[in-house]
This record gives sequence, C-alpha cells and structure tokens, in this order.
Amino acid sequence: MKMEVFVNRFYPETFKRKADAEKYQSKGTCEVHLQLGPIEMDLKNITYRVSHSGSVVLKPPFRVHSDKKAGKKPKLVPSIVFKEGGVWPLIENTIKMELSKHKDIKTKRTKDFVQLEFWDNSL
Repeated sequence: MKMEVFVNRFYPETFKRKADAEKYQSKGTCEVHLQLGPIEMDLKNITYRVSHSGSVVLKPPFRVHSDKKAGKKPKLVPSIVFKEGGVWPLIENTIKMELSKHKDIKTKRTKDFVQLEFWDNSL
C-alpha cells in the first residue's frame, strides 16, 4: 500500500515554566496529512519536544479520559491506532526531517525563555 506523509503545520508552545526552558529548545504540537492508498486524513495534536542537544521526542495524538465523580484518574487514550507497523515510524521520520530544517531559524525571547519560531504566519 502506498503511504505518503506531509507536515501541514507546527504549533509551537510558549514556555510557561523555567524547567521546560532549561530542558527543551522547543516544544508544541504538529499536524500531518496522511495518505494511505485511497484514504486521506489529517492527524492533529502530535506532541513534539526538541531538547537542547537536538534530539526529538514525538508522541502520537491522544485524548484524556477521566471520570472524577467515579474516582477515576485521568488516562491517556490513543485517538488513532495503526495496525500496520510502518505507519507511525514513517510519520515520525517525516516530522523529524521537517524539524531539522528549522535549526537555522532565529529565536525569540519570551521573558527569560527561548522559543524557536517556525510557525506559518499565512493565516
């Protein structure tokens, strides 16, 4: 089956805690367009973290499920599951390649923290 992955957009987050600024160079979520044969979809809320050493950690999209009235603690529930083992690694590699293209982008200061600017200002 033919698979194609394109990164639509990055949504960087501003660091709210000093610990995050010390640990990460950049963090946020991103959106990818996935084409699997005749099926096309946009995957949103893929979390990324880029450390100061340049390593990238990605987490697939999920939602939080909890029932405080019943005493159930929040639990992360995947919003999409791929039965084909090669889909998620392809998505990861595509996102990492796109993030690596943005290493030369100027940084912006947010209070005492540094955040990379690589969002699309076309909207």
